[in-house]
Amino acid sequence: MDVETKRLDDYISMGRYVILICVLAELMILPQVSSIFYMMYAGASPSLSACGEDLTFDPELDEKEACRLYHQLASENCSTPSLRYEFKSVNVEWNYICENANIIKNSISIQMIGVLAGSLVFGQLSDLYGRRKGLLGTMTGVALSSLITAKSTTLVHFTVIRTIVGFFTGGGIAVLNVFVIENIPKRHRMWINMVITWSPNFIPMAVLAWFSADWRTLTVVNAIACVPGILFCLIWIRESPQWLLQRGRISEACEIMRRDFECSEESNLNDVVEKEYQLICRDGSRKKTLLIRSSVLFR
Repeated sequence: MDVETKRLDDYISMGRYVILICVLAELMILPQVSSIFYMMYAGASPSLSACGEDLTFDPELDEKEACRLYHQLASENCSTPSLRYEFKSVNVEWNYICENANIIKNSISIQMIGVLAGSLVFGQLSDLYGRRKGLLGTMTGVALSSLITAKSTTLVHFTVIRTIVGFFTGGGIAVLNVFVIENIPKRHRMWINMVITWSPNFIPMAVLAWFSADWRTLTVVNAIACVPGILFCLIWIRESPQWLLQRGRISEACEIMRRDFECSEESNLNDVVEKEYQLICRDGSRKKTLLIRSSVLFR
């Protein structure tokens, strides 16, 4: 391939730095998965176990029938029933049972609005200020807001803070996917995105939930899970050369390509980068990541 047809992507090959990018992706995907599916555990509905000392609900009893009996007996000194659960969710702690459990579902819907908003906002911010800063900002935001979630005293407080967690999580999902695509070889993108994805992380997420046992502990664990990714990004990861090129920072892009992507022997790298920057300016390709970002949440 001659200089006229080469692009910056053609200089990215499988090597040490690409492996570091893959490790970063995995370290950041686990907290993202844990945050998105957190309410699967934190919003789990318990079963009615007993109502006072006189009535014990059969574990095989249909939930609707158990709730019907509970409402019949609520006026007869059974306002606080005993509950059966494997994970102490917000439903258990704040007594959102039977029909009241629908309030938790409304809370989840509100939290998802934060995810969508974060994807849009941080997508634009990462275009303006850099992918690396976007990753660090979103992961730090998820960690801090998750810690604050553990201090929630009401469902309203919980929903507001969890919406903020969703805001940073959605932003992190959008920025990470663009960053990974920009920093791995074209020929390896498909299999890397199939291997380093959400599905394998459901197992460690379930393990974390099992050991946590309650929603407050789990949100603290989720915050701690953000720390390795943040530290790894600070120590090992550089800004995306593609983003630097789009911002006209050609010398920095070339330096990262030579040092981290091991392109030191490519004598025509500067010419290729210069030509690609001219192409970006001519075609208005600075907006090319918009289509990627808009499809990231629905892949």
